[in-house]
Amino acid sequence: MQLNEQGRARFQQHLQNVLRQPCAVCGGGNWQLEDGIFELREFAGGNAPAGGAIKPLLAVTCKNCGNVLLMSAITTGVITVNQGQEQGPMAQPVPLPEVEMSEE
Repeated sequence: MQLNEQGRARFQQHLQNVLRQPCAVCGGGNWQLEDGIFELREFAGGNAPAGGAIKPLLAVTCKNCGNVLLMSAITTGVITVNQGQEQGPMAQPVPLPEVEMSEE
């Protein structure tokens, strides 16, 4: 999913409040917000997981060295949780490109 304008603004505000240190790898301080919401899934031994925890994450990339910081989309307030259920991410779905499948 892509962050919408409101979600991006909330993420930027959160970063202004908490991101006080330079990049831990190169010492730079030029960060780029990524527009996507990503998922971190519990490892299932290389198989497709059946159930299990999924963490929605936001990413910030150091423009100097490429170090990526991942932050919880829930903690930042971009996704709200009510009684264990995700409610209204401030994002919009991204249409997937069509893939032509060949039968072999």
